[in-house]
Amino acid sequence: MASIHEQPRVILWSVPRSCTTAVLRSISNLEGGVFYNDPYNKALVGGPECESASTPAPRATAILPSAGSAYDSSIFTYAWVKKTLEAEHKDASLVFVKDFAMSLTGKVDMDHLPHGYRHTFLIRNPNKVIPSWRKCHDEWRPSKPFLDEEAKEEWHKADMGEHAGFKDLLELYQYVRENLDPAPFVMDADDLVSQPETVMAAYCKATGIPFSRKLIEWENDGSPMYAKWITCQDQLGYFNCDYHTNDRSSSGFRKNEDLPKPASTSVTNPKAIEQIAKCVPYYEKLYRERFVP
Repeated sequence: MASIHEQPRVILWSVPRSCTTAVLRSISNLEGGVFYNDPYNKALVGGPECESASTPAPRATAILPSAGSAYDSSIFTYAWVKKTLEAEHKDASLVFVKDFAMSLTGKVDMDHLPHGYRHTFLIRNPNKVIPSWRKCHDEWRPSKPFLDEEAKEEWHKADMGEHAGFKDLLELYQYVRENLDPAPFVMDADDLVSQPETVMAAYCKATGIPFSRKLIEWENDGSPMYAKWITCQDQLGYFNCDYHTNDRSSSGFRKNEDLPKPASTSVTNPKAIEQIAKCVPYYEKLYRERFVP
């Protein structure tokens, strides 16, 4: 799909717990780029248009902060995100956005997709996504010790939704294919982790992002991984919790031998099993469209 901009402009859509932060960290190793972390998701869950918001939406603006700046959530309207992403980004070598398809709740919000971007998709097996997401819920929520099992299940359901974003991801893929790009690039997280050079090289070829070894292996110097990302102030705390333990410690897509070994991936919770079953059909349709290494 031709872009009206000279520099590559790419959005990576996925569901939570699908290695998207690792991809953002990978791409942000390239010099001179502008990198956004979950702007539409923040409009959904923390901006003035979310159901719990009590403050009026401010006038949308396209003013762009320097890389590494963190905005207050009060300005994250869908229109503001669109205008910001469509800004000139003068002298930027590329513009890269990671976000969740579940942030676009229906056709109305489809109208807020930015012009001039290549839309790409990262998928991961629900048998891995759902247990990981639920585990992060249990470790992150401060009031976990005071919740009974029924209350915890209600909280899981409220945050994850019935299909954990997989239905939204497939619908967005279909929308992009039918209206914007006849061949959106889809990659699977297992393929990415097992064959990072092959998958990332193909991803770069499809999007116009310049390929570099920095996308596969990088030096972990201990600096905050989000130092180059444009994000929301409310998001900064998440980068230092268990949601992103592997990302903070990583030096590439292959798992570091020094990282703690993951717990058993077997799923025994009936609610989790039920949700996985609902997600699998959407995942499988996208899986058939993926790039095959």
